Amino acid sequence: METSAVTAERDGRSPQQKRRAGTAARLRAALERLIAAQPQNGAKLSVAGLAREAGVGRNAIYVNHRDVVAELLLAASHRIDATMASKEAPETDWRAVATGLREQVRGLATENARLLRRAQDAEQATARAEKRAAKLDADLRTLRSPVHLNGMKPNTGNR
Repeated sequence: METSAVTAERDGRSPQQKRRAGTAARLRAALERLIAAQPQNGAKLSVAGLAREAGVGRNAIYVNHRDVVAELLLAASHRIDATMASKEAPETDWRAVATGLREQVRGLATENARLLRRAQDAEQATARAEKRAAKLDADLRTLRSPVHLNGMKPNTGNR
C-alpha cells in the first residue's frame, strides 16, 4: 500500500495542489453551466451562486481561485451588456407628456382652490358659532342671576 507522499512524488504534486486542481475543475464546470444559464441548482451568475453550484466555499474562491472570479465578472459584464443592448429606448412624445402634465397641474390648482374655499367657509362658520356660543353664555348668566322683586335688593346681611 502506497502512502500519499509516495503518490505525490509520482505525479509531482502535493495533496493541497491536487485539491486545488480538483476545486478549480469543479469551479470551471460550474462557471460554464452558469454562463450557459443551465445551473443544476438554480444558482445565479455571482460568486455566491458559483460557490453553491460548485459545492465550494466562497472563501476558497476568493483566496485560491481569483482567476475564476475574474472570468465570472467578465461573463457577468458581458451578460449585462447584452441585456442593455437588447432593450430599446422607448420613443417618447414629450409634447404629449408636457400637455398631460399641464392638465394635471390645472386640475390640481382647481382642487387646491376648492379646498381653500372650504377651509375659509369652515373658519367663518366656526367664528359665527363661537360668537353665538358667547351670546348664549351671556344670556344664560343673565337668566341665572337673582331676580329682584319690587326693585329691592335681596337682604343678604341679616341671616
